[in-house]
Amino acid sequence: MKEKTQTAIKGQAFLPYVQILLIEKDKHERENHYEEFHYERIGIEKANSINLEFVKASNPEEALNYIAEGVLPQGNKQVLRGEHGDIQAILIGRNIPNVETLIEKIQYIRSGVHIFMITMGEEAYGLYNPRLHNIHIIQQNDLENNYCQELQRIINTFNERRRTPFWSAYREYVEKANYSWHTPGHAGGLSFKNSPYLQSFYNFYGANMFLGDLSVSVERLGSLLDSTGFVGEVELKAAKTFNVLKTFFVTNGSSTSNKIILQTLMRPGEKAIIDSNCHKSIHYGMIQAHATPIYLHAPYSDCYGIFAPPTFAEIEKAVLENPDAKVIVLTGCTYDGILTPIRRVVEMVKRKNAERGTNLKVFIDEAWFAYSSFHPQFKEYSAVLSGADYITHSAHKVLSAFSQSSYIHVNDPDFDEDYFLEIFYTYTSTSPQYHIIASLGVCSMQMEIEGFKLISKALQQAQRFREAIRSRLTKIKVIDFTDLQKEFNDLENCDYGHDPLKVLLDVSDINSDVKEIQTYLQNKGFEVEKTTQEGTILFLFTIGTTASKEGELFFALNEIENDYKRFATSKTQRKANASISIPKLETAGLIHFYSDKEELDIADAEGRISSFIVTPYPPGIPVLVPGQTITHNHIDYLERQIKDNRSIHGLRNGKVFVVKK
Repeated sequence: MKEKTQTAIKGQAFLPYVQILLIEKDKHERENHYEEFHYERIGIEKANSINLEFVKASNPEEALNYIAEGVLPQGNKQVLRGEHGDIQAILIGRNIPNVETLIEKIQYIRSGVHIFMITMGEEAYGLYNPRLHNIHIIQQNDLENNYCQELQRIINTFNERRRTPFWSAYREYVEKANYSWHTPGHAGGLSFKNSPYLQSFYNFYGANMFLGDLSVSVERLGSLLDSTGFVGEVELKAAKTFNVLKTFFVTNGSSTSNKIILQTLMRPGEKAIIDSNCHKSIHYGMIQAHATPIYLHAPYSDCYGIFAPPTFAEIEKAVLENPDAKVIVLTGCTYDGILTPIRRVVEMVKRKNAERGTNLKVFIDEAWFAYSSFHPQFKEYSAVLSGADYITHSAHKVLSAFSQSSYIHVNDPDFDEDYFLEIFYTYTSTSPQYHIIASLGVCSMQMEIEGFKLISKALQQAQRFREAIRSRLTKIKVIDFTDLQKEFNDLENCDYGHDPLKVLLDVSDINSDVKEIQTYLQNKGFEVEKTTQEGTILFLFTIGTTASKEGELFFALNEIENDYKRFATSKTQRKANASISIPKLETAGLIHFYSDKEELDIADAEGRISSFIVTPYPPGIPVLVPGQTITHNHIDYLERQIKDNRSIHGLRNGKVFVVKK
């Protein structure tokens, strides 16, 4: 294979690099198809603004190796390695045995890629299988008569997948720089540009930022509130990309998405089974729905200062004991990367629904795991692929969308869309940010086209980084899933997993306050995702992580370890804090949010009933909820967080709100 390079003329964008994989056992057929397609390549490239390459495989094993790893044999010993993930279409010849099994394996790795089967005559009718999708037929005679036409038909499927309905229409409108006689008042940025005080603000962001700040008065682009026009079209396309019944774009974050779903599903007084490890927005959603929570206990590690999901046994017990519950809410992937066995939970819930005639819905907050369905390493934990009824994705956290970008995915066959839209209207501004809508559209297209490739690259980087820490550093250690399994015994059973893109490091052997290490990294230009007082630092490897960033971070950590003495303080050893524990959340009492309240110093609040949600942030997991009795352990834990200068939502200057006596 030729060395792949991508070049761009100054002022022009890179051209997409598209590979087509041809699988054909017969050497003569394989070489003939390859030569004919290659001959037509130049015209197709120009017509579609792409770089096109064909790759050959002689059997299913070779093909699967290339799809997954970018490896093909060459000669007897050598292998040919490519940039796996660039394949956008696959042709399967007539001489491939067990073709249905091959297609199933291909689609498990790359579900979005379209497959073209070369057939003769009526044999195409026997190839239909409802389990398979994105399958097309090419008659052998049609192919031989017009390779150019059939190649264009193949490329058409790629063009459809990379289409961005809203972004294309939005960009076209903005580039026209129409005169604005509607909101917003800055009129395309002119109030900034023409101001001696605000011109620098305008220059920093650039003209298109302000020209693109539009109003719902621009009817031709469609409405976010009603999913019409180009907005509705791109939402339908995103639903297909994520393999769900419906997708809705949300421009004020997954916190709002969670509240919308809960208020859609719950009525006052109804029960919901809630993972207490859930983000605080779930708890606020319950308050706003006036619903009754049945809390599942999230184990807490006083060694690492992190939470784990509830055990499967506790989840199943809650489902059995609460047949009148309307929904179960779980966190698909914790802040620190622990994966709940969602597929097993969904199967259990559906089984119990069938046995009892109940209709418990499964709602998964997958904010930190929006890429779960795009790579085979994560598919067994994907809420979408496991059949959960409702899923929220923070497209801005781990994908390419702007901040506050979120998806609501719906798979519920009983979905009450009319009621959902009323709740959606309650939370959604009539003046949504068009930049965010556009970013949600292009973000889903990116995952459709190159999600597998980008995630594979990020996984390789994270693995390389972990291995470098293990082999070259001694005081800074990687906290692996095996370490988490030892800390949380239940993770060894019931198919719990871990997302290796969340890299958790243990710096406690530096014997320094972790905040001092964090400050050192910040001064070097590194902003970390989260630290704990117990001595852990969380780094996120994402689809935007580069090799340069990865290497620079390792060098900075290496400097910390080599110069560890200057960080040494009188910090107490971690194990001295082992008495700290977080009590379980009580079953009910959110109604106390509306009770008369008074303010107390946290040190004086033992035995009183909390009125507000109290949440150290990050990660945004409540320690206290309304109706919960405040214990000595709560006070001890919160005082440590205050001492650590951690932001705590729900506390005001060290004071907590309690139900008034």
